[in-house]
Amino acid sequence: METLPIEAVGKVLPSLNKKLTGMSFRVPTVDVSVVDLTVRLEKGASYDKTKAAIK
Repeated sequence: METLPIEAVGKVLPSLNKKLTGMSFRVPTVDVSVVDLTVRLEKGASYDKTKAAIK
């Protein structure tokens, strides 16, 4: 049984379980990580504050 990356997020961060959608894709390299994150905020935020919150 394979766990999709988006399902793994819900297991590691239960507060985000079923709150995210996503997709995975394979790239032709040995070791790689890719994140394409899109968020919808209730109110405005600067790029630096958003980046700090994600870290």
